[in-house]
Amino acid sequence: MAIYELYGFLSNDIDEAKNSLESAFNIKFEAHDSSYHEGDYFRSGKSINEHFILKRNVDPYDNEPVEISYSEYPILLYINDTLRSVDLKRKIDQKVSGFILLRHEKMQ
Repeated sequence: MAIYELYGFLSNDIDEAKNSLESAFNIKFEAHDSSYHEGDYFRSGKSINEHFILKRNVDPYDNEPVEISYSEYPILLYINDTLRSVDLKRKIDQKVSGFILLRHEKMQ
C-alpha cells in the first residue's frame, strides 16, 4: 500500500529545506521548472516510484497558495508513493527542524 504525505516548512528558505532534506534522507534534489508544479521546484526520484517534490506554496499565476488549507506554510514537501513513511517521518523528526506533517494518505 503506497502512502502519500504532505509536509509544510515554516521558513521561506527553500535552499535550507532542500539541504536539510538531502542530508537527512541521503538523496539529491534536482531543480525543475513546470507549469504543473507552478514554476520552479525540486524533485528527487522518478514519478513511477517513490519520489519527493519540494516547492513553494504559491501559484505564480495568481499568487495564491497552492495548498490553500495550509497557506501559513511557505514551502511544501510532497512524499509520493512511499512504503517507508514511518522511517522518513522519524528522520525528519530527528534531523530536520521546521517540517510539520500536514496530510497522510494511504492508496491501494
